[in-house]
Amino acid sequence: MFNRIKNRVLTVVAPDQPALPAGPGHQLYGGGAGTASSRTGNSNRDYDAAGGGGGKRLPKKFQYARPPFLQLLTYDELKASADHNVRPIIVPRDISLLPWSTGYAECVNSGKSKWNEDQAAFHRQVLSHPSRQYHDLPYTYFGIYDGHAGYGAALAAANQFHYILHEKLVDVIDLLMPRVEGDGGGLALHATLPHPSLFHKQVSKDELIVGALEAAFADMDAVLAEDRDKYRNAGGCTALVALFILGKLFVANAGDSRGVLCKRVRRRKLLPVYHRNGTGEEKEEEGQEKKEKEKKEEKGEGGEEEYEVVAEPCSFDHTPDTERPRLLTVGKHNPALLGGEYIAMEYAKKPTTKDLGARILYRQGAMKGWTYKTLTATDLKIPLITGVGKRSRLLGTIGVTRGFGDHDLKALGSNLPIKPFLSAHPDVVCFDLAQVRSEPADENSDGEYGILVMATDGLWDVSESQQVANTVFGTLKRFPAERHRYTMVAQELVARSRGRANESGHWRLSDSRAAATVDDISVIVIPVHQYYQEYRAWTQTVAARNRVRSAAAKEVAAVPEAAVLARDQPGAPGADLSSESSESEPPEEAQEAENNLNTINVPPAAGKPSAPLGLADALPAK
Repeated sequence: MFNRIKNRVLTVVAPDQPALPAGPGHQLYGGGAGTASSRTGNSNRDYDAAGGGGGKRLPKKFQYARPPFLQLLTYDELKASADHNVRPIIVPRDISLLPWSTGYAECVNSGKSKWNEDQAAFHRQVLSHPSRQYHDLPYTYFGIYDGHAGYGAALAAANQFHYILHEKLVDVIDLLMPRVEGDGGGLALHATLPHPSLFHKQVSKDELIVGALEAAFADMDAVLAEDRDKYRNAGGCTALVALFILGKLFVANAGDSRGVLCKRVRRRKLLPVYHRNGTGEEKEEEGQEKKEKEKKEEKGEGGEEEYEVVAEPCSFDHTPDTERPRLLTVGKHNPALLGGEYIAMEYAKKPTTKDLGARILYRQGAMKGWTYKTLTATDLKIPLITGVGKRSRLLGTIGVTRGFGDHDLKALGSNLPIKPFLSAHPDVVCFDLAQVRSEPADENSDGEYGILVMATDGLWDVSESQQVANTVFGTLKRFPAERHRYTMVAQELVARSRGRANESGHWRLSDSRAAATVDDISVIVIPVHQYYQEYRAWTQTVAARNRVRSAAAKEVAAVPEAAVLARDQPGAPGADLSSESSESEPPEEAQEAENNLNTINVPPAAGKPSAPLGLADALPAK
């Protein structure tokens, strides 16, 4: 029985394999607390009896499961996916569960933990204002979480973060959403939003979305802190989130997972070089590369060489080495956190007792340079940060400095808490997709808008960003019309970083003898252009609705105007009566305030007729 289930999971990469039918307890992604256990088919089975809680026998808030879009619904399927000897590459059975044909693949570690501690999630949602005076605003979120010291924190983030993010976006819904033109129903806009003159600073929509992401990260970490005495949410996790909204891509990262926007762009043309000949005339000197290109164009051999693959970073790793200035500053201003065992300094060479009394180069806090000091016995304490690169450690214990959880983590060999040095605050990068200059004739939409690769450090430990970008477009070139092409890209990236096991059972990269990653690997591959097409269709719908509403409003206004004209004709009854319409007109100040609110942070273009308010507020400023 188990072998049959195992073979079924191992062949899950087959694109034509039918999806499993939804069982009575199965739900698509988006369930709250208690739904994760129903996805596994057995809510009473304890998959990991030692799953955390510091030895406390606390209940689990979420039962262990893989991402719901993988449709691994039974314990046997989960166990087969966690085979440390085979390390099967798992992909979705039904790619229609993910938007835009997004690709996903994952692989378990080689034995460092019982289960795959990575988690991935996506959620599609619509922001709707209760007053109905705004157009609905759709958005899509992807998240990837790399757990450590247990899967509890990553699993909780995958199941809860999108709810928290939605609440934060709802908080600023009045400022984000385009107003419906000609809609007299609902609350007045100025009744729910302060006048812009009360703001002391200009606030853009981008800043509101960034603030929503930052606040959501902080609240997710606070939820884990509150739950640690109620549930067994073991360990911590990194967090990498992509948010597609209003025609823009926001990538928020806390930890050492990484997002890379892989692009395929035209090579920059070399400018001609001029030199003076013997007669004093300027003569163009063409480079060897330009001559070879012209020869190939004459033979019809141009094409691919006109393009180059670029890996544009969307995030930056947060390790003790990269965050050394911040950590040293925390230690310098809070010496009690060091417990008298560590010292918040960095030395140019490791000090020894032989160096006592001698001068040594050091730096501390936010110092970027080095200076001398006389070495004392205090300087021989353990440095706050040891090692370099991926081998760097904070308090000799942890190699990542941002993320969720780790509230009870202590330094090895001591009782010092590590959480005060850690942070849940993300770095957020924004890409305005409206600024992309696309040439439809080139059929290079994926290259111009980019393919977003989100992956845990299992991929990046053995792969450089440029190597990943080359693999992305190399795989897409081999499968130009395949419906599962983005899934194939994700599968290829996981396969290359996982490598193969040799006769000794050690995993080695296929193209070299170097060691492959032994960590969990999770990869999401998102075609950004397909989102932008969806966004453009939405803006056209908003514009069409505004035109219809505007036309209806004009028709309604034309009826009383015709009545006034008929009344003012000579001999018409009531023509000599004085009009009191001026008393019923709204004050100019109120009208001006409402206009300012409709165009908050969207300066009008001088000399151009204004676009409908809803569309102008929805489209990003150029």
